[in-house]
Amino acid sequence: MEFNYFADSALSTLVENKKFFKEMSDFVSDFSDGGKIKKLLEQSVEQSVEHAVNVVHMKIKHQSLNKAMNQVKNSSATIEEFEEVWKERSKAVEQKRINVKNLHEFKNFVKAVESAAGQAGAEVNDQANGTAYDEDLIMEDSGSEVFSFYDPWSKALIKNPMRNKMCGHIYDRDSVMPIIMDRIGIRCPVLGCANLCYIQPDHLVQDANVQQKIQQSMSNAVVDVTASEEDEE
Repeated sequence: MEFNYFADSALSTLVENKKFFKEMSDFVSDFSDGGKIKKLLEQSVEQSVEHAVNVVHMKIKHQSLNKAMNQVKNSSATIEEFEEVWKERSKAVEQKRINVKNLHEFKNFVKAVESAAGQAGAEVNDQANGTAYDEDLIMEDSGSEVFSFYDPWSKALIKNPMRNKMCGHIYDRDSVMPIIMDRIGIRCPVLGCANLCYIQPDHLVQDANVQQKIQQSMSNAVVDVTASEEDEE
């Protein structure tokens, strides 16, 4: 297993842990726990973000060192030349500052954690267009194929669906393209995905069928909300 696989798994585990804490918090809210679980959830979110900074930093540094190693190997004619050039290149990578918090991967991780924990960031995404989308928009069953209407990175409703030809999972173009353009070595973020190939631009295709389904479901949701309001009047 490669380093990136373990790093991605660690980030996914942090998100899943927030979902567990949120479920526990919702469960004990019916009892008098003095808000202890809720406080633990808030602290857990903060700690997860701190851990993510370190994980993403190590991941980026590993990718940079790996890239530098390949470049040095291809340009060195002798072992002596390789050692000399590698010493300089590796030192330059180690000294290079990495602003993790400006990277798309880190920003999307924070959104995912906030969404899993049920914090304000997720509510803003869900109601960006003034409509509170219900559970009918979360999953769509198309024969033997099941996919989410929500992007696995941003957790926001997908607007421009791109299908990964290697595994069939759907992402939003505005999320996946900046991530794979920024760096190499990004795998499908959907939990349980068996595809171990790094996502490449030519792996992605626009999916008009999924876009049509999303738009139709959004329209149905708006109609349902309007009808409900009229019934109340």
